[in-house]
Amino acid sequence: MFNDRLYCADWTMLNDPMEGQFVYSHRSTDEVDRSAHLDDIRTEKKKVRICSLSSTYDSHLLWAHYADGFSGVAIEVDIPDNHPSLVKMEYGGVFTNVNFQDINVPRETARHIFASKYIDWSYEKEFRILHGEHFFELPNPVRRIIVGHRMNPSLFEALRIICERKDIEIYRTGIGDEGIDADSVPALGELW
Repeated sequence: MFNDRLYCADWTMLNDPMEGQFVYSHRSTDEVDRSAHLDDIRTEKKKVRICSLSSTYDSHLLWAHYADGFSGVAIEVDIPDNHPSLVKMEYGGVFTNVNFQDINVPRETARHIFASKYIDWSYEKEFRILHGEHFFELPNPVRRIIVGHRMNPSLFEALRIICERKDIEIYRTGIGDEGIDADSVPALGELW
């Protein structure tokens, strides 16, 4: 948030135990060809770092699982849909299906594998940044954050001061019969 960049983790550190796993079909009887292709895919997978994002802020499960039970924060970022590092997740079976006859470029095969997850994760409405570096520079500065309504008051006040100085809008979650909403928090000067 402060440096307008996002951290991209090593994919082996993500919480899905099936992350990066795949099954393949290959008609060739050439064992050397198949083995070399699998090695190339494994090599490309090692180069990928991931930042997981969601297209929504109003999921109870996301706040419970990833924002410490509404004590954390959601950071709204603006990344163009056509950015080469951004992929929309596809949800399906436990393993990503790879057909060597359809996907012959190991780098693209690795990207395909990391753009697929088991259907049980679909509530995340996930987009991913697939990147080769530790940090992804945001094309646009952060303009809004949404804090959980259970955030520690001291932390909330500190965050509000920082956001005001960086010209970032700050909102706070609320839960009602219609679900989760986010209300704008007044600037510090507006309180007096």
